[in-house]
Amino acid sequence: MYNASLAHLDRLPDPVRDDYLRLVEWTLDELPSRWSSRLSVPLLWLSLGTTSNAVTAERVDTTELYRRHGYPDEFLRWVMSAVQSRMTEIGGRCAAIVFNDRVESPLSGPLLSLLLGPPETKVFLYAAHRDVSRRFRDTFRIRRGPLRRLGFVPDVHQKLADARRTWPNRTGSGRD
Repeated sequence: MYNASLAHLDRLPDPVRDDYLRLVEWTLDELPSRWSSRLSVPLLWLSLGTTSNAVTAERVDTTELYRRHGYPDEFLRWVMSAVQSRMTEIGGRCAAIVFNDRVESPLSGPLLSLLLGPPETKVFLYAAHRDVSRRFRDTFRIRRGPLRRLGFVPDVHQKLADARRTWPNRTGSGRD
């Protein structure tokens, strides 16, 4: 049940590796367009169905998430079990959660973040796959551009490109 990251995906079977990569690609390509404000990164569920290669995304109902799994200030202790539970619920082959580094803060949210402290600096992606016990977990740094516009730092895209190069059978982005 050890975790994999982009740097260690070569240790996984090809279908699992492709699914985890698909989630990372979606996160880097689509997440910026889903940021509801220029102030905060949303909490999202991502999933891959049993037959489709398309990533589906939906906002996390935080009230329900905390009611079922635990207190917000202990989020990192139980988040992987929540992802595993989500995968079982949807019946898909892979599920993930995307969140920011302020998720454990008792006072989170875009307006409170603006008033109470430094903004988010990282996006986390935690994922589980039905075919392996090894879960995926990685961190992607974000930056603030003009007018506080959020974006990923260039190193993140380089990290993804490096991961793609380590896979001899990998061609293209894997999107259908």
